[in-house]
Amino acid sequence: MKYLIIMLFFVCNASHSQTEDIIDFGQNLISENKLDEALFYYNKNLETTSIKVEEIHLLLGLAEIYKLKLNYDTANTYYLKAFEAIKISKNKELEFLYHVKIAEFYRKRTLFAESIKHLEAAKLILETHKIAPIYLAKYYSRKAALFSEYFIQPDSTLLYAQKSLKISKELNDKNGIFYSMLEISGVYEKEKDFKKAIHNLEELIDFAERHQLIQNKIDAYINYTRVLIKDKQYTKALEESLNGLDFAQKNELFYGEILLTDNIRNIYEKLGNTIKAYQYLKVRLKLTDKYYKLEHNKFLFELEEKYKLSEKENQIRINALEIENKNKALASNTVMFYAIVSLLIVVIIVTLLIAYVLKGAKESNKQLKILSKENEFLLSEANHRINNNLQLVVILISDQLKKASTENSFQLKNILTKVEAISTLHKHLYKNNDKEKIEISNYLNDVKQSFLDVFNENNISTNFKIDTVEIPSDYAMYFGLLLTELSINSIKHAFNNQDNKTINVELRVKENQLSFLYSDNGTVIMTQDIKPKLIDKICRQLKIEYTINTENGFTFSFQKDISNA
Repeated sequence: MKYLIIMLFFVCNASHSQTEDIIDFGQNLISENKLDEALFYYNKNLETTSIKVEEIHLLLGLAEIYKLKLNYDTANTYYLKAFEAIKISKNKELEFLYHVKIAEFYRKRTLFAESIKHLEAAKLILETHKIAPIYLAKYYSRKAALFSEYFIQPDSTLLYAQKSLKISKELNDKNGIFYSMLEISGVYEKEKDFKKAIHNLEELIDFAERHQLIQNKIDAYINYTRVLIKDKQYTKALEESLNGLDFAQKNELFYGEILLTDNIRNIYEKLGNTIKAYQYLKVRLKLTDKYYKLEHNKFLFELEEKYKLSEKENQIRINALEIENKNKALASNTVMFYAIVSLLIVVIIVTLLIAYVLKGAKESNKQLKILSKENEFLLSEANHRINNNLQLVVILISDQLKKASTENSFQLKNILTKVEAISTLHKHLYKNNDKEKIEISNYLNDVKQSFLDVFNENNISTNFKIDTVEIPSDYAMYFGLLLTELSINSIKHAFNNQDNKTINVELRVKENQLSFLYSDNGTVIMTQDIKPKLIDKICRQLKIEYTINTENGFTFSFQKDISNA
């Protein structure tokens, strides 16, 4: 008996070690972007394995491969198969891993509500079960990504990224180390410590290169070039973006190709090369059209997952009831047997009637859900095309601006800033899950960014103090246009040959009362009864009473109740 136990111990450990070797080898193929080889390898092992744990890991691996191939429908199918296998095995640790992986699957596709739901499910398991450190590292890393991209809380991002990094270093997990450091560089970027972010990302590109982490390297390139643009290192950003694009194309990293093409378009626009900017915008449009064709089944995923899981659970309940009824029938006497049979017949008839009615309702609901999701997808695609067209208008106006006379130049800049204000709002709406509201602080600060060149040309300093609050998107548009028009008027009329030129903007919210104050320290004498036409029209749209004071520079202010907004 003693020897039998020892033999079983070695057999189990050998199986566990073999499973780890298979998974590690497969993950290495994925990291090196050898997706077709990884696909063949996983399928081959899936056919021959009889070990449940190994089967689950292989199914999750196949889901990841198809996710990277942008075949989300097939990826979703394998996630569902893995989940069904996990439920049968009752392995809580693998259930935890499934929720972490499916959360990342949804996060990558900006389905944040689903991502949060699965990370919460993982958290509940973590509270009652011991979880392997390697899975914990993945969990903390994805928490960090969510806090960075969705909640936008740098402190929480840093906390979870550092937790993941500590575990990953202890395990010498290259992927874990890389993505933890990538999230930390994102914190530096949000805090506008661009030098630290750039240094960090340069190290990550080198790290990915040394360890042949192909997918990781392109992720680092995307972030690296974006931060270089923010740091206004346009020449270096262009060089590195072109290097990254070449690397993405050679390795068939389609998603990276899209983002780097957009970065290059953005850089050429900043450098004033409108011909090249337009050229790369057209390339970006072609790539996004191709991507949307791959994405077209996106609206079916949530419905398909819920439907399949519901069907599986219903089948389990039916099987359990059948077994229970058989046992009762065998144990009861003939009279009781016929009574039960009669009752069951009645129940079945009633159930069939209900099922018939529900089937019709279910089919109708299914079609409604599909149509609803399809409408969401079509709206998303329309929004994307509108955003691209707005960018094209900006490029064309910028091109005319370069050719314009000094007299017409300011008029074109006036138009350009208004278009950019609308384009910026649309960009915020496009990224936001809630299309009806906008976080006003981020939006107005982005509007300010579009004025930076004009402010710098006229030696004007700015002081913006804007509270963080969500307001309806139609209000936000008027706020953006209002800020644009006020700034244009100050630049055009307020300042004479004075050295100190300042524009101040304050937006405060207290107890649902929004207070807006715009002022400049211009020395040009204006009359008290000044009433700019466009500003007056915007204020009428906002349904506000405003005041203008010109005794000491120019001051514009109003208050608005936003309790019903």
